[in-house]
Amino acid sequence: MFKSIKWRLTAIFFSVTAVFLFLLGFYLMNAMEQYLYDRTQEKLVSYAKLLADNLKDDFARGVGPEYFDAYAHDAQKDISARVTVIDAKGQVLGDSVADKDSMVNHYKRPEIQKALNKETGKAIRYSSSTGKRMIYFAVPINKDYDIYGVVRVAVPWTEIEAGQKQIRWSIGTAIFVALVLTVVVVSSFTSTLVVPLQEMTWVAKEMADGKLDLNVNIKAKDEIGALGSGFNYMAQRLRDTISQITEERNKVSAILTSMNDGVIAIDRKGNILLINPAIERMFHIKYENSLGKSVIEVVRNFDLERLLHLALSSSEPITRELQVFTPEPKTFRVSTAPLTNETGVVGVVAVMRDITAFREVERMKTDFVANVSHELRTPLTSIKGFVETLLDGALQEPETARHFLEIINDEADRLNRLIGDLLSLSRIEAKQGEIHKTFVDLEKLISNVVSVLSPQANEKSLTLNIDIKKPLPTLQVDSDLIGQLMINLVDNAIKYTPKGGRIDITAFRVKNGIKVAVKDTGIGIPWDSIPRLFERFYRVDKARSREMGGTGLGLAIVKHILEVHGGTIDVDSRVGRGSNFTIFLPSDGR
Repeated sequence: MFKSIKWRLTAIFFSVTAVFLFLLGFYLMNAMEQYLYDRTQEKLVSYAKLLADNLKDDFARGVGPEYFDAYAHDAQKDISARVTVIDAKGQVLGDSVADKDSMVNHYKRPEIQKALNKETGKAIRYSSSTGKRMIYFAVPINKDYDIYGVVRVAVPWTEIEAGQKQIRWSIGTAIFVALVLTVVVVSSFTSTLVVPLQEMTWVAKEMADGKLDLNVNIKAKDEIGALGSGFNYMAQRLRDTISQITEERNKVSAILTSMNDGVIAIDRKGNILLINPAIERMFHIKYENSLGKSVIEVVRNFDLERLLHLALSSSEPITRELQVFTPEPKTFRVSTAPLTNETGVVGVVAVMRDITAFREVERMKTDFVANVSHELRTPLTSIKGFVETLLDGALQEPETARHFLEIINDEADRLNRLIGDLLSLSRIEAKQGEIHKTFVDLEKLISNVVSVLSPQANEKSLTLNIDIKKPLPTLQVDSDLIGQLMINLVDNAIKYTPKGGRIDITAFRVKNGIKVAVKDTGIGIPWDSIPRLFERFYRVDKARSREMGGTGLGLAIVKHILEVHGGTIDVDSRVGRGSNFTIFLPSDGR
């Protein structure tokens, strides 16, 4: 309960008030008791002096002892106090309570001694006559210079104590009521302070839980009202700030999410602060499983970890190329930049761009230039050599000259085929998105291809078999390009199938398109060469391919034709058992 400021303030005010009231009560009690005692003493002394003044003439006349005893009894009725009359020798002449004859001589009593000395005597002691503790006041009975005796007035001490108790009870009750009123008043007063603070505390907790649309409803014009207004202003600024931060965060998140480049950020200890979805895809990791871990734990690449730590220690931007071999071999260009604040470098952010395809294209370009140069140089060198031979005198030998000219003609044809294939490949690439599609009868197209290539097959005694699984869906393609594709596939099958072999051309309907398979019983392809079959100038057996007039571009042309039509090709081959090339061409399904 005392954790509340309301009750702490109430306790403080109560404690201060209680101490003040107790001190005041103690002072008042003592003062009132003293006042009561003084008033009692004054009254009794006044009564005693009045009685002494009445008795001085009686003593002078010499009245008998019975008179004084009766006088004491009558006086008690008037003043409600014990009255005792004593002569100058201490003998009791009359008493309103006890029998005077049974009472001892009072000459040595202290109050009597003082009274005989013409002073007011006072004493408090236990009385054997009444069995009570009494307070006595004694005054002399004198006339002129003669002292006749003493009048003593007494009351029980319990009467004074009863008055003191009444004073204590009254003051104690007043103090209790004052303390209760203090608690009520202070509690009510502190509530006007605490309730607004409690409301602000509740609003602050709700805002901390994300409910930012709350305000403090305080209408007071005092400092609490000013505090509430300031709190509401702070809440509005906080809402605006959080809204801006959320908007900026969403922008950054959208940018990071849409980026194809990977982004990874680490703190000064080398632990991951952030990764974007591109990093998740690149390394097959999860965002929630990566935060707070080191780079080597998540990416498992020492080169990347060293680069990030180097950037962290150097505090300078760094750009490097890195090779990553897991989960698959890739090449990245990594650019780092330090993360700083007013205290200095607090981390590093790295942007990882996958340049594997770029490097592969560069390699293919380099290989292409080298292969083209080599392929062109070979027939040109041969032609130049034989021409030089002819010029050196071989023209004078008709048979030799004719043989050389036939070779020159073959090499020129080979050069022409190579240039033709290069031009075809270039045209196909240039037609990306510009091909002219028409509705094509695939069965007729295949039949035309077989008719064109039948003489070559007959020379090798090959069997060409066509199997069309009807009905076929409508095929909308560039007929020239698809015709060239089929010619390349069937021509390759004829070239690499030994005499007496068989070539099967099958077309059948599949979901969303048509599949055409060209299967032969030729020499087959090693499994490690299949992934590179569609590279330009790639040959499984270069010497044999040249002998058969191959340029190494036929399957590259097939691949590009399929790409511009949205199709695919699969290869299944075993050495010595033949090959099966299956293409897929999409159709509208009609």
